[in-house]
Amino acid sequence: MQKNSLRLLVVCTLLTFSKIISQEEINLETSVIDSTLLKEANAVVRSEEIVVEINSVSSMTIKTKRIVTVLNKFGDGYADSYEHYDPSTKIKKLEAIVFDATGKEIKKYKKKDFHDRSAYDGISLMHDNRIKYIDYTPVSYPYTLAWESEVESSTTAFIRTWRPILTYNLGIEKSSYKVLNTTSIPMRVKETNFENYSIIKNKSDNEISYQVLNIAPKQSEVLSPSYLEIVPEVKIALNDFSLKGIKGSATDWKSFGKWQYEKLLLGRNKISPETIKEINVLVTNAKTNKEKAKLIYEYVQDKTRYISVQLGIGGWMPFLAEDVDRLGYGDCKALTNYTKALLDSQNITSYYTIVYAKERRDVDLEFASMQGNHAILNIPDEDEDIWLECTSQTTPFNFIGDFVDNRNVLVVTPEGGEIKRTKKYEAEENTLHTGAVINLGVDNSMFADIKRESKGLEYDWNYSIQYQEPKDQKLHYKEKWSYVNSLGINAIKLEDDKDNIVFKEQIKVSCKSYAKKVGNRLLLMPNAFSCDQSNFPKYEDRKTRLVISRGYMNTDEYLINLPEGYLLGNLPEKKIIETEFGTYTYELEKTGESQIKFKRFLKIIDGTFPKEKYEQYRKFRAQIKKIDKSRIVLKEQ
Repeated sequence: MQKNSLRLLVVCTLLTFSKIISQEEINLETSVIDSTLLKEANAVVRSEEIVVEINSVSSMTIKTKRIVTVLNKFGDGYADSYEHYDPSTKIKKLEAIVFDATGKEIKKYKKKDFHDRSAYDGISLMHDNRIKYIDYTPVSYPYTLAWESEVESSTTAFIRTWRPILTYNLGIEKSSYKVLNTTSIPMRVKETNFENYSIIKNKSDNEISYQVLNIAPKQSEVLSPSYLEIVPEVKIALNDFSLKGIKGSATDWKSFGKWQYEKLLLGRNKISPETIKEINVLVTNAKTNKEKAKLIYEYVQDKTRYISVQLGIGGWMPFLAEDVDRLGYGDCKALTNYTKALLDSQNITSYYTIVYAKERRDVDLEFASMQGNHAILNIPDEDEDIWLECTSQTTPFNFIGDFVDNRNVLVVTPEGGEIKRTKKYEAEENTLHTGAVINLGVDNSMFADIKRESKGLEYDWNYSIQYQEPKDQKLHYKEKWSYVNSLGINAIKLEDDKDNIVFKEQIKVSCKSYAKKVGNRLLLMPNAFSCDQSNFPKYEDRKTRLVISRGYMNTDEYLINLPEGYLLGNLPEKKIIETEFGTYTYELEKTGESQIKFKRFLKIIDGTFPKEKYEQYRKFRAQIKKIDKSRIVLKEQ
């Protein structure tokens, strides 16, 4: 289920190599590259040609010819100089040539010159994926790498996607993609994000091809859509296919999910009678299926650990549940299947679910194919969908955090596949409340007792601190409040209420010079522990929409005890900022002759806005940042 992405800092390419790239000669001198392709580029693709040949339901050939000019050290990774292989994938041809800025050949590599190693990811216990790569260290920039490979695979469930613009700061002179299908197997095609590009397309009965020319480098912009939403892409899928020797047929998600259930999951949920008895005892006093599921989930967390095992079809088919039960480990597929098996023993319906994890990305609702990089478990419970992240030993029951929240997923049922959407955590659920009692000394010192309480995604963003070493916990808080000079962390107490999904922090801090003395006055920043430290850049000509992916609410209330011998001057008026992006309030209140109360409220609303709105949002956040750091004056009696 998990694909290994290995980023090797290697550099290589190939020249006016009509043999490697095309029939025409290519001038590889860097000086001939169009200036529009060089502006803010780390590398330029001089020519790329990908040809996919469908030979049969269980045979496919991928031929790649690629020339990349690398302009600086940040472009080294763009000159991909490696090829993966495994028992179902054979490398038939592999060669590369490196050239200097003038197009002079520096070094040439044949297949025998490539290094060979396991594509070990640091997590997997076993892995049969290997990689051939070039170990080249550039002596100067720019340089050009010409590359050619030919790979044969017996797996046709994945057809290489065409995405000519691989990343930011990459110029494209020419990129082409062709799929040859001389078989009678029907082929589905989906094209996305073509509207802003001049893409040449040709199609016949047995062939479909695309070409794009002269694309200037894209620049990354903060709070922009996912890269996949803005670059052109072509997806290809066969209606009849093979996955590591297992053949299948599908045209939609229902049929695709049914194939996955019958060929990859069915019959892998057997567990021993001894374990079933143990589970029966475990749930004896539970009154509902949800209570039983929670006990079983915590049982799995206590008993197992995550270790990836990727051997053959094991990359997509889970371990047998009885093996996980015996060994006590497994990958996301195995642990999800094991949890499902334990739930099955109590007649609790649950479904194996495929999802894209980490970066928020949807399983494509309109295009059934092998997708996803992770597995979770779905339990339909009356009007609620319960989602379980089975690889974590620390995540609370029915809490998925931002790892797989608010995205389309494939739920695999015996009747077939179904697209569902995981839970979206609304802004009102993602709360962080910070309370504090702050005592100021006449020597400008400060001592404070802080209490923080996190819920929703704020819980997700904070609770992991409890698993760090004490010295790292102290460093964490010092960095969080780095605007307080010489802050000392005196005590930390953390409480993780997993039943209610609430994380509580109690921190005692001190600072020898929190206030600043100017003559007979003290300057004091009331907002000691919630200053907005964001820094959003200004764009002269922003290209992409503004995307605020997740909303949240932060509230603060501090009691500030003034130092002896000082009086409070006039307090500033309450500040309120209301925008379509959120609301902010800042308020100070005198509660006694020597005490003031500080109150702050910030709500950020998630959503997608036109690119013209970005500057308004930037100014909104800049206002907050300025007010947060404002000071008040205390006068000496």
